[in-house]
Amino acid sequence: MKAAGWPARGTGPAVLHPYLLAAWPVLLLLAANAGEARASDAMAALLVIVAGATALVALLTVLLRDVRRAGLVTSVLAVTLLTYGHVGNLTGEPPWLLPAWLGAATAAVVAAVRTGTRLDGATRVANRLGGALVALSLISIASVAISGQLSAADAGDGGAGSAADAGDGGAGSAGTASEIEPTPAQSLSWRAGGPPRDVYYVVFDRYGSAASLEALFGLDNQPFMDELTDRGFTVLPDARANHLRTAQSLASSLRMDYLLDLRAEHGPNTGDLGPVHALLQDHRVGRLFQSAGYRYVHVGSWWDPTATNTLADEVLGYEGPDNRGGGSDFTEVLLDTSLLGALPEDAAVGPNLRLQHREAAMVQLDQLPRVAQDPRPTFTFAHVLLPHEPYVFDAEGRPVTSAEAKARTLQENFAGQLAYTNDRIAGLVEELLAGPDEQDPIILLQADEGPHPPRSNQPGSGFTWPGATDEELVGKLGILSAWYVPEGLHVPVSQAETPVNSFRVLFNALYGGTFEVLPERSYIFRDTAHLYDFTDVTERLGTG
Repeated sequence: MKAAGWPARGTGPAVLHPYLLAAWPVLLLLAANAGEARASDAMAALLVIVAGATALVALLTVLLRDVRRAGLVTSVLAVTLLTYGHVGNLTGEPPWLLPAWLGAATAAVVAAVRTGTRLDGATRVANRLGGALVALSLISIASVAISGQLSAADAGDGGAGSAADAGDGGAGSAGTASEIEPTPAQSLSWRAGGPPRDVYYVVFDRYGSAASLEALFGLDNQPFMDELTDRGFTVLPDARANHLRTAQSLASSLRMDYLLDLRAEHGPNTGDLGPVHALLQDHRVGRLFQSAGYRYVHVGSWWDPTATNTLADEVLGYEGPDNRGGGSDFTEVLLDTSLLGALPEDAAVGPNLRLQHREAAMVQLDQLPRVAQDPRPTFTFAHVLLPHEPYVFDAEGRPVTSAEAKARTLQENFAGQLAYTNDRIAGLVEELLAGPDEQDPIILLQADEGPHPPRSNQPGSGFTWPGATDEELVGKLGILSAWYVPEGLHVPVSQAETPVNSFRVLFNALYGGTFEVLPERSYIFRDTAHLYDFTDVTERLGTG
């Protein structure tokens, strides 16, 4: 005996494609982000989606009394639901795409239900297609894992030479891990007289220097830099990032050193950011402040690597107490690239990356001044994803919808979000400095990187970082860096034009540190499959 609609053994091909085609979008997204996405997030999504496909096949088999028809309908629905966003990204999502997409899906479902054939041939073709797509994604995922293992093995042969080569003939040895004693290395204490001052380290993502924004967008942001100067900040006009990417840049500044040793340890041929993300969780700056008797308060973003922190004494921000938070980055992007991403942005269901981007930034900026209410000395770190895209604010802070953003130029979108960011920074500074002068905190406003050059997002441009022009590198690596040091304290901030030296200089000046001030270099990597294949471009920035 057999259940109605299920083929007897040997009567036709097995119905595998619904599960393969349902799993494929998850694996495709994991393959595209294999060095950064958490496998646990991908596995959770994979289990839910495949379980849903299984349940749908079972239900439709009962209704249609034919597992092959049920399988084909499920496959059509899976592809329709889970891949729409990818097609939209490739085509620019013209107005006709959604009705055409839904119309094609409806026609395919009707054909699968009404055809009078056994569908053996269609089942075989769909099985092979699903198997091929899954296999290609798995090969890509495996290549990242294997390359990481091979790189680590190669590093054992290469020794320290690889790290030196990564410097491209500059300060290769200046940033190697061998120079970093075990954390916390030195036990620090406040030595500048009076009570210890709170320290705020607020990093604004892709906030370029005045020269950066002029080079990339023709924007004049110098008036806001002058406004900060008038408030007592020291603005470093030639500040530049040490590393190209957010995770690498933040890891370097919080580690107080370069990441060149990662090439020797993991090799140049890997896209695995796992080692860098680990450095963001247990970092040297946080431990050193804790050794000085400070509480470490982490004001988290919605981006997984900086959403929370295992070292922190308290976590506020988007994922902290009393805040809504969101799902994992992987889940949010998976939903956003599904058909649910086509829903209106104020819909009660579905993903809302743009709303998440807005809410997270506002929550973080609202939380930061509250830390000052703690009478104990605090070190506060916040990574605020502004003016980083998506562009969700206009200059007055009003919401910008996806349709409105698409109707504007890149320069208009960036300028509006930058103006709002500037207004929030000004308000934050006013709140942090509202108390008595003798209680003013130390404030370091900085960026991890500048904006991407417009050419990098143009299809067919062939853009690569090694092929970037000098102007594009200035735009990408030039960063905001503005210090507020209360009156009566002295910190030689001019010695820290790059973040690798920011806390070395601060600790030396006020906490009894004896850290060497490193040669200041800037590195790019080849591409996202070679994240530790570093090239020194300092001289190309005109500041070396």
